[in-house]
Amino acid sequence: MAQKRRKKRKRRLNKSPASYNSIGLSKASQEDYIEAIANYDRAIQLKPDYAEAYYNRGVSNIALEEYDEAIEDFNQAIALNPEDANAYTKRGFSKSLLNEEAAAIEDCDTAIRLKPDFAETYNVRGQTHGDLENYAAAIEDLDEAIRLRPDYAEAYYNRGFVNGDLADYEAAIADFETVIRLDPMNDDAYDMREAAMKALQHADAPVVIGPHPTNPLASGDTPVDLEKLMELDEEDIEEFEAMIETANKAIRSNPENAEAYYSRATAQNNLGNFEEAVSDFDEAIHQKPDYAEAYHGRAFAKDKLGHLEAAMIDSEEAIQLKPDYADAYFNRGLMKAQLEQYEAALADVDEAIRLNPEAGTFYFTRGFINEVLVGELDKDNVEIYETVIADYDEAIRLEPDFMPAHFGRIATNNMLGRKDAAQAATEEMLQLENPLAEIINMANAAGIFDMEDMEDMEDMEDMEDMEDIDTDLIAIIDTEEEE
Repeated sequence: MAQKRRKKRKRRLNKSPASYNSIGLSKASQEDYIEAIANYDRAIQLKPDYAEAYYNRGVSNIALEEYDEAIEDFNQAIALNPEDANAYTKRGFSKSLLNEEAAAIEDCDTAIRLKPDFAETYNVRGQTHGDLENYAAAIEDLDEAIRLRPDYAEAYYNRGFVNGDLADYEAAIADFETVIRLDPMNDDAYDMREAAMKALQHADAPVVIGPHPTNPLASGDTPVDLEKLMELDEEDIEEFEAMIETANKAIRSNPENAEAYYSRATAQNNLGNFEEAVSDFDEAIHQKPDYAEAYHGRAFAKDKLGHLEAAMIDSEEAIQLKPDYADAYFNRGLMKAQLEQYEAALADVDEAIRLNPEAGTFYFTRGFINEVLVGELDKDNVEIYETVIADYDEAIRLEPDFMPAHFGRIATNNMLGRKDAAQAATEEMLQLENPLAEIINMANAAGIFDMEDMEDMEDMEDMEDMEDIDTDLIAIIDTEEEE
């Protein structure tokens, strides 16, 4: 029996090159590309002229973003089989990702000569023409890819991207809608469609509607400009109303379109129509129960309606569904600050900063909460004020026009008796466009400052009254909502 087991083990060790290649394909289908490559390596070691194994290894190297290695593999595959259109196409794609567009197009030309009806090649060449801003050629190639393969979601996506660059936003929306129909799990398509809807309202100016799908920064929330949100001008109002109309059309076309309800709810939030926003967020969540962004938006609306407990529950759900959701931690921190749970609020804001260290608003809020915790000036604990000022500094570095951080830095330095630092901070703020008007606008819009104190400040360089001006964290920050 022992002898039989040894023989069986020996047979397992003597796999053929084709067996290793098959195992590699299986591993690649499971997205285990490193193990896939290990098996292709064994196949090539046993059969150095195995063109298919080189090709398959190249595909796995693309998945690992090892484009130089992929090109070397396709070079070998082409040397062994010069008629392999697939290898030329994949090599062209790899070259395009290394910004070698001319060489990429040359490979695609060869692939099309060898295999004129291969949709993937037209898609790659179209995408590359788009990168070169050869938009007419890009559209022509992507149209052909779609004609050859009508269910080719990636080609629709790329065409939508090119149409966006051409400011043909209606066509871009239609393409992204098709991508969503073909591939409902494609998160980028939802983001691009929403961006195209917004860009449609500014069709008089070219707008880049989103990141290229190969861009590693293609996802994530963008911090909102709070100054813009504190006071909506006529153009802002028109934009949000147009977003609502666009969403209405999408809902009429598909009453189960969760993204359209979310878009309309977000516009309603920005317009201050919080009850309507809650209703739309309800429907978005009904259609898509794991929609973290909708829970986050609904939490904001409920908070504004005074339903703080319900808002907190929605924030908890958003974080549960999306544990790396920085904005949800931040807004939950704001709500805890309203409840004077300052330590817990700080913990949430700290986590928001860890997840998104590029949001100036987060640093300002942390500094402000720490200042509230300290209360009256503590001469024996000046270090805490150093951390407060450091947070205001970072907020200004990240968002130079963020007036609350400028104002907080001036007031804190002045309270500490650091007149020179306060004066320097004031002079820096005065370099901004019409800073006093911005402060007054914020006060009028949100009741941020005590206006009697503001009216007494005839000269921004007079620092004596700065420490008497009352600020309110929630009034400053709580108008934040994603556009």
